[in-house]
Amino acid sequence: MTLHPPTLLLVCAIAASLAAATMTWFGARHRIYRGHWFWTASQWLLAAGLALQVGAASNDLVSATAHLLILQWPICVLAGLRRFYSRHGLRVRWSIDLVLFGLVWLSAAAFLQVRAAPNMQLLVWSAGPLLLLAYVAILVTLLGEFKSSPALKLLSVGLGAAALANAYRFAAGFNAQVSANEALLMGSLIMVFPAMLMLPVALLLNFQRTEHTWLAEQRKLRYMADMDVLTRLPNRRHFHELATEALAATQADAASVMAFDIDHFKRINEMFGHAAGDEALRQVSQCMRDTLREPDVAGRVGSNEFVILLPNTLPKGAMAAASRIVAQLAKYQPAPRMATLSLSFGIVQLYEAETIDNAQLRAEQALFEAKRQGRSRMVVGTGSSDHPLFTNSRTLGLFGT
Repeated sequence: MTLHPPTLLLVCAIAASLAAATMTWFGARHRIYRGHWFWTASQWLLAAGLALQVGAASNDLVSATAHLLILQWPICVLAGLRRFYSRHGLRVRWSIDLVLFGLVWLSAAAFLQVRAAPNMQLLVWSAGPLLLLAYVAILVTLLGEFKSSPALKLLSVGLGAAALANAYRFAAGFNAQVSANEALLMGSLIMVFPAMLMLPVALLLNFQRTEHTWLAEQRKLRYMADMDVLTRLPNRRHFHELATEALAATQADAASVMAFDIDHFKRINEMFGHAAGDEALRQVSQCMRDTLREPDVAGRVGSNEFVILLPNTLPKGAMAAASRIVAQLAKYQPAPRMATLSLSFGIVQLYEAETIDNAQLRAEQALFEAKRQGRSRMVVGTGSSDHPLFTNSRTLGLFGT
C-alpha cells in the first residue's frame, strides 16, 4: 500500500499540533521554567511548516518557507535548553547556532531557486538537517546534567536517530531519482520523529526541575527548622536529637556536657548595638567549630547560651576544651572599642543512663554557679539536679566588658 504524501504530511502536522497544544496547555496550567516556551514554539512552527508543505506543490517560495519552519526545530529546541540550563551554560556561543542555521537554510533555498538536479537538492536537503541535528545532539551530551537526566538521554537518542536517517539519505542521494517535493517530504518526516519525542522530554525536564526545586526547598526548610541561622549551629531541639544519636553511635564510656554563655551579653547589645552582639555570637560559634573534635556536638540553646556534648571525655578534658575555645576567642575582636569577650562554663559528666536533658540542666546549674563566682571561669558540677555540688572552679583569666 502506497501512502499519499499530502495525507501523510497532514497527519504529521496534526500530530505536531497536538504535541504543541499539549505543551501549551501544560505551560498554562503548571509551573514551568525558562526554555519551555521555546520548545512549545518549535513544535507550533514545525506543525505550521508541515501544513504549509501540504500545499506547496511546485511553488518555490512556499517550499522554501516550509523548509525554513521545519529546519528551525532543532535550533529552537537548543535555544530552550540554553535557557533552561542557563546557570551551567554551554561553552559554544548561541551566535554559532544562528550562523549554522542560516547557512543551512540559505544553501537549501539557493539550490531550490536555481532548480538544481533533484539528486543535488536531495544531497543539500539531507546534509543540512544532518548537520543541525548532529550539532544539537552533540551539545545535548555536553550539558552537565546529561548523565543524570533520562530526558536529555532520550532527546539525544531521538536527535541521533534522525541525524543517522539523514546520513542515510545523504549517502543514497547520488543515485536517487526523486523530485524536490519528495526530497522535502522525506526530510520533513524524519524531523517529525525527534519532535514527537520532545513532548515527553519537555514534560520530564519540567517535572525533574520541579522535583529538584521542591527537594531544595525541603532541605532549606529542614535547615531552618533544625539550625540557628545566625551561628549555623543546631538549635535546642536538634542538638538533643544529634547528641542522643551521637551517644548511641559511639557508646561512650564517659561523656561530658558543657554549658556556657557570653558574659555581660546584654550590656554588649546596649553599648555597641545588636549587630555587635550578633557578631559576638558568630565569633563564638566559629571558635567552637575551630577547636572541637568531629564527634563533639554543639548547639545554641538560648539567646547567648551554648551547650556541647563531648563523648569519651571526662570533666578534666572538657575543661581543656573550654580553655581552647577561650584561647581561640581571644584572637577575635567582634566590634570596635569592645574588650575581649569572656565566657563562663558549667561542666558535668553524664551519669549512666542519664538523659541529655537532665545533664544539660545540671551543666546550666554549674554555669549559674560560675556566674555567681564572678564570671570568666569554669565550674564542674556533680550531684543531682535537685542537690547539685560544685567541686572544681577555675578562672579563665579573661575579663568581660
